[in-house]
Amino acid sequence: MKNFINQINLQKLYDVIAISLSGICAIHCLLAPVALIMFPILGSTILTEALFHKLMFFLVLPASIIAFFLGCRQHKDSKVIMLGLIGFAILFFAAFWGHDLLGATKEKILTLIGGAIMVLGHVRNFRLCHQTSCDHHHH
Repeated sequence: MKNFINQINLQKLYDVIAISLSGICAIHCLLAPVALIMFPILGSTILTEALFHKLMFFLVLPASIIAFFLGCRQHKDSKVIMLGLIGFAILFFAAFWGHDLLGATKEKILTLIGGAIMVLGHVRNFRLCHQTSCDHHHH
């Protein structure tokens, strides 16, 4: 029972981490153009747009995989898995090819869409794991 409670808490933590990272990414996508206009020196820093998106992808990836795995082991909801896979695919494409193939603005839009889909998956995962039905599977 204690191990199960620890898994639930770990899953919640990773959902919150992944949602938070997605939020940071969304804020970055929306505010980076304004920051670059106000502080052009930022454009020459090591953390370029493309590098930032790749870095965020690799930060979100493990947190999301762990949260989805732990949650889906309990509630077995296929929509969580589908939202996660679709969100990952969009974010992966945007991070690695979006800028070159679509340009900066469309890459940002695609990243925001992928991030929003991931957040929907994590919110669904989080809610399903809060429902009492998850608790009944392991008693």
